[in-house]
Amino acid sequence: MNEMEQYYEIADYIYTLTTMLMTAYCFVLLIKPFLSRQSSVRLQKSRTLLIAAAYICIMLFLHDMPYLINVILAYCIGISGAFLVMCLLDPVCIRQKLFLSVTFFSLRWQAWRIVGQLGFLWRPLYVRLFADKNETFWFRLMILDNVRDGLTGFFLMFGGVLLFLRIYGKKQEHMEMREFLILLIPSLSGICAYAMILFYYNAYTSVLDQAALFEKIGYEVLILIYAIVSYAATLAMIWLFRQWKREHEEDKRREIFSRQIQDLESHITETEHLYKDMRTLRHDMGNHLMTLKHLYAQGESEAAQAYAATLQEQMQTAPFEITSGNPVTDVILSDRKKEIEEKGITFFCDFHYPIDSGINAFDVSIILNNGLANAIEAIERENAVSSVPRISLCSYRTKNMYVIEMSNTFTGELKTDSQTELPVTTKTGEGHGFGLSSIRHAARKYLGDVEIKKEIIENEECCVLRVMLQDSQPTE
Repeated sequence: MNEMEQYYEIADYIYTLTTMLMTAYCFVLLIKPFLSRQSSVRLQKSRTLLIAAAYICIMLFLHDMPYLINVILAYCIGISGAFLVMCLLDPVCIRQKLFLSVTFFSLRWQAWRIVGQLGFLWRPLYVRLFADKNETFWFRLMILDNVRDGLTGFFLMFGGVLLFLRIYGKKQEHMEMREFLILLIPSLSGICAYAMILFYYNAYTSVLDQAALFEKIGYEVLILIYAIVSYAATLAMIWLFRQWKREHEEDKRREIFSRQIQDLESHITETEHLYKDMRTLRHDMGNHLMTLKHLYAQGESEAAQAYAATLQEQMQTAPFEITSGNPVTDVILSDRKKEIEEKGITFFCDFHYPIDSGINAFDVSIILNNGLANAIEAIERENAVSSVPRISLCSYRTKNMYVIEMSNTFTGELKTDSQTELPVTTKTGEGHGFGLSSIRHAARKYLGDVEIKKEIIENEECCVLRVMLQDSQPTE
């Protein structure tokens, strides 16, 4: 091996190592937002470094045996190794992690395929322009090509990752099987098609060498167009699917919101009937007083006393089991109290509606309905692990904040989403998972927010929901 061959070998190794480092960086950049964030910052950095190191070590090992293993298989093993390390360090949302790994594998291949095809198109031009140049010139030109190709490949990968994060989002979530398969189709088809192209390209190298320059360039341009289309199609499919999913979730939110409005209208109707009965009673009060007056005037004192006692009993009978200061919340809390006690759950209520504030009864009803419904379902999911399952509700003021606090006995693990900081729902089916987001939406109308955590209350583990609302007029 002469001196120039050694230089070429060193340059090739540096280029290979550089592309591996750039690929590992882009892969970590992609998967980092989807890893759990319930650990320390130092541990999170160590975890991402381990994933990157696993990919680089596997690829360096496989690079030393280029003729023993297919190049596509080698990169597949590298990504698979990084995926396995990622699952060992963060064993949740496995389907999503597999989807991220396969998609990155596809984007990586299409990006470097574009780079390779552009390089093939440059070669005929180099031969025509620099055919008479010496070996040193060609070595320098190769270095420049490596720099150009490395930067182009990096920006294609880096740009693809940024576009992916923008259109897909950065939320760790459990993917359904149908979503997983639909989103994998573009990536898998791109990988399979590229493997076939590479196979035929290697199989018919001699035929291509003998072909006319125009035919060779046409073939390379066709592959370049395919690589660009495949690269764009992968991202476009993800964008279209996420748009559909967001619209579907919005439709479900609107449906749930519509149901809540119907429930509230029903409560308001009940309240109107109550007020109508009270107005009727007030209207009849003059007749009752006239009757009492005539009884006393006729000396029927015993009859008058019995009549007055009956009237007093009717007047003192509470229309609802709970009186909170607002007829709408009275209806809601009375209905929930009946439901809770029918399920064998103890219910404590010390809730008072903020009459002298700008907080709307409709927003409070959303908070109460969703919060108490979640508390009931949490206790039912635990199958009465607590000896005395109970739900508590209270409200109080602290400075300019009005706080609604709900707690329920809960001995399980409270897992929160790292992006929303809300508990991860374990419920399945249509309409689940929107209750807490509806509560937060209502709270933020009043420049407030929610807090959910486990606490020990009366020597029992409880899940506590605090909804904080500014005691002022809400923002639009």
